[in-house]
Amino acid sequence: MRVVTIGHGDFEGWRLAARALAIADVPPAEISWQIGTTSSDLFVQPEPLPPASGAAFSVPRAFITLAQSVIGHSDPERFDLLYRLLVRLRHSPRAMEESDAVTQRLERFAREARRDTYAVGDNAQAAWDTLRSEAMNCTRCHLYKHATQTVFGEGPVDAKILFVGEQPGDQEDLAGRPFVGPAGQLFDRALAEAGVDRARTYVTNAVKHFKFEQRGQRRIHQKPDGPEIEACRWWVEQERMLIRPPLTIALGATAARSLFGKTVTITSMRGRPHDLEGGGEAWVTVHPSFLLRIPEEDRKQAEYTRFVQDLVRVKKRLAEIDA
Repeated sequence: MRVVTIGHGDFEGWRLAARALAIADVPPAEISWQIGTTSSDLFVQPEPLPPASGAAFSVPRAFITLAQSVIGHSDPERFDLLYRLLVRLRHSPRAMEESDAVTQRLERFAREARRDTYAVGDNAQAAWDTLRSEAMNCTRCHLYKHATQTVFGEGPVDAKILFVGEQPGDQEDLAGRPFVGPAGQLFDRALAEAGVDRARTYVTNAVKHFKFEQRGQRRIHQKPDGPEIEACRWWVEQERMLIRPPLTIALGATAARSLFGKTVTITSMRGRPHDLEGGGEAWVTVHPSFLLRIPEEDRKQAEYTRFVQDLVRVKKRLAEIDA
């Protein structure tokens, strides 16, 4: 049994030790991870490592981001779980896309560690800047390979209303900002009619990279699938955890699936509040792009009016919460 002692929160110490052990092909079951009290306990072994039997390897940036958060958690099993995932990534670079028990538990540790950091931090804007910077290098799913850039959320970090859309479109992908294309312009008009100031809300998407099919010179929007939505839930959860809005509005079925972690229908959820894990209420309505796709002018206007009414309900609900 090899004993590795890591200082609490010492990501670099864990990284160096785990990498050396993985290259030496040391199985997870043969390692005892312990928390040390001094820096001198960083990497203690009763016997030297065997010669490395494998070559150096790289891991997705998403794993580094995950590990940096998880190391700050207090659960003693966090080191072992991270090492198990690291070993899998060495042989299967896409292992993080598999939502198994180990990955799910590590994701929960990371959320809880970040939540505690945000709770004691006195600079929410700095925390958001760091989160956005991390998201710019996101490789949690394959969509990053073809999109121009990550399109992160925007708005004040103390916003009381958080809107979640589906994914960036062509114009959002090029501009690097959410809701600036045709659907975003319609969204802005509806907000104005409902008396909601977009500048005081936070707007983001369930999926942060543009998914499309190339047709000649045009990039045609494609709906994100389940694994892509699940992979990107990490970022939406971090945004909600940092901003802590009393109201989160799902614009469309993809956004609702991201918030609730399962497929739901707009019809069954629309028009009433739903409790969210971690606090706050969720409201569900259509995505503005749905309105743009309606061919009949009279039906389009009726659905637009209903959309504005949904936004008015949100504004009234916030007034009740603030009262």
